[in-house]
Amino acid sequence: MKWIVWPLALAALLATSAVNAADERDEDALKRDAVNRLVESHDVSLSVNIGRVYVKQAALTAARDMLYEKGRAAGLNSKTWNRDHLEWKAAERGLTEGTDELIQRRVAGGMWVQEAWSEEVAATLNGEQADEVAVHFRTEGGELQRRVIEWFVGELTLQTYTFTDRLKYGVPGSEQEMEDLRKTTYEARSHFPPIYDLTNYPDAVKFASRGPGVEYFKMMVLQGVHAVHVHLEAVANEARNTIRSRAALADPHVEKAKRQ
Repeated sequence: MKWIVWPLALAALLATSAVNAADERDEDALKRDAVNRLVESHDVSLSVNIGRVYVKQAALTAARDMLYEKGRAAGLNSKTWNRDHLEWKAAERGLTEGTDELIQRRVAGGMWVQEAWSEEVAATLNGEQADEVAVHFRTEGGELQRRVIEWFVGELTLQTYTFTDRLKYGVPGSEQEMEDLRKTTYEARSHFPPIYDLTNYPDAVKFASRGPGVEYFKMMVLQGVHAVHVHLEAVANEARNTIRSRAALADPHVEKAKRQ
């Protein structure tokens, strides 16, 4: 009798384990779906255009700082050795070649924002909570709150760079990127009034006061902003390192400027 009971018990245990494993796979799939729906509902254009400006200016600044230092070391007068000098312009073009392609490849598409935010959402919310937020964002009040969150993330990201002088207005060579950012900012801000009344949206009031809505907002303005910064800093450093590796390209232009 024992030899009959044990195989049956083992079979039951294995069947239970298989069911549990299948349930876990189903839960993981449902959570991934909810996270994807939530993140894909966001308009990432503000973060993207901030990134385009930042990386472009990081490359230009690195090249110009290098050219200035090389000129000073060579005894060139800064009144003549500057961005208006033909040899400076030629050297700068050589140093920054490929920067626009780098921005297009690693910043302009926007997938990096969604991937970064997906990781943060998955670490903060469970599947049911992510689904609740995703569904809420499809309502009228939820759409308004989604746009407000996007605005806050963009503003905090922009302040991180402007307050530390890593992104400036009026940098020659980044006019197009800055103009695109200006238009995107205006468009994003136009979707909600300076003071908006949530009392017409009971679900929006709930979202803003408790539950996964509060957790999601905190995550976006902290980890969400940080994730954007980490990616953009990596791309900016790639641009800077590329320029440093090309330092020798500037030497013939500096020598030619000395002979003029």
